Amino acid sequence: MIFEGLKLALVGMLVVFSFLILLVFLMYISTVLLKPLTDKEKRESMIKSRKKSSGMDSVMGNGKLMAIISAAVAAHRARMQRLGQ
Repeated sequence: MIFEGLKLALVGMLVVFSFLILLVFLMYISTVLLKPLTDKEKRESMIKSRKKSSGMDSVMGNGKLMAIISAAVAAHRARMQRLGQ
């Protein structure tokens, strides 16, 4: 009876282990097959980000953002001073 329980436990562990090995193998195969696609997407995103950051619009956008943040900080400080904190 104990021997059958150990045998069942061993078979179960071997099944799980073999399934995990199969999963690792399939993930490796998918990585090899999909690598060219991810490299292409990476290049395209780099090109898009370079185009965005090289334009004058981003410089103007950063200036606007800085002005908005500065105004918000100034308003917060003025409100805190009014409240006496």
